[in-house]
Amino acid sequence: MDLQVLVNEYINNQLLKVDNLSTELNGNMIDRLFAKKFRKYSIDPQVRVDVEAKLNNIIDKKLPLTFVPSFGGYKHWWAPTYPTIDWAEIFNMKFMLEYLAPICANYHDNKSTIEYESEEIILSELNNVPQSGLDEYTNTFRKALEFFNKNQKVVEMKLSLAREQYKDYDFDKQKLLKRIEEMMSDYTDRFNSYDPEDQARRIQKARTNFKLNGVVDYSGLSEQEQEELYKKSRILNEAFLDADYEVRGDDFFEKENNIPLLFSFGLGPGGEAWLHIGSSKSSMTDFWAGTGILEIRENGQIIERILSRTQFENVKDKLVKVKVESPISNICTPLSYIYVYEGQLNF
Repeated sequence: MDLQVLVNEYINNQLLKVDNLSTELNGNMIDRLFAKKFRKYSIDPQVRVDVEAKLNNIIDKKLPLTFVPSFGGYKHWWAPTYPTIDWAEIFNMKFMLEYLAPICANYHDNKSTIEYESEEIILSELNNVPQSGLDEYTNTFRKALEFFNKNQKVVEMKLSLAREQYKDYDFDKQKLLKRIEEMMSDYTDRFNSYDPEDQARRIQKARTNFKLNGVVDYSGLSEQEQEELYKKSRILNEAFLDADYEVRGDDFFEKENNIPLLFSFGLGPGGEAWLHIGSSKSSMTDFWAGTGILEIRENGQIIERILSRTQFENVKDKLVKVKVESPISNICTPLSYIYVYEGQLNF
């Protein structure tokens, strides 16, 4: 079969087809939440105890059931599709529906929601990326959610921004930055108390995310000056997580009917006690930090892949760019085509 025909049939007839989601629970709700096929990380047994208690409380009190996947709220600047969403986000949205639909469809006492939570408010300062790109990401993400909401009625999907929620607390970005500035001295001392290996690991995360020639061009700095920049970015991030939690932690993350979800390990209050899940059927790479492609094997099997920066660089010369015609192709240019790898990837 012609590659373009094959790809478009898969996207339109399988990936984007959500009016026939399986809603069979095959067990109880907590077993579904902790099913290994959706998790890519080991968990502390206490996490299951805590989540089960929260879920039981929601059911007993007949509260609205809200799952809160927390994520970066941006497309990483390295991605060939930056700054909008691409197929990685679509893979994740379908993954979330397949994961949670059986729970939501079998909860009859109140409404169910998947509420993605974005913390893009600080990213311009944190990673030196322009706000305009962050806004494009938010807009295209919400348009994709509109498609899924229109074509399935099992669970509502939405995106909430920290900056929008702050209005309920008479709080805004300027107050946030002021609070972070007040915290920086103590958080710098805390960072310096970490052992050197831990410091290096944390700084590496900041180095990966920071765009040297972004809002401000730092590319002319010496290597030592750049390292100090990455260190400050990391400390800023840790202070932000706690400052943000001060504002809306109890009312949002710890809200009685909210069940937070994380895709990869994150530092911050309560994060270690949250349920961590995969980003798609076959990928651990966070969807906002990767790019989505299709892997088509010799036997005709099609695998949805989210590639990290390193993975993409390793195979980019072997990728085929295929035109896509689908109901979401007009959301943004990266959804009007998809990269395809013909063969089997070894990662």
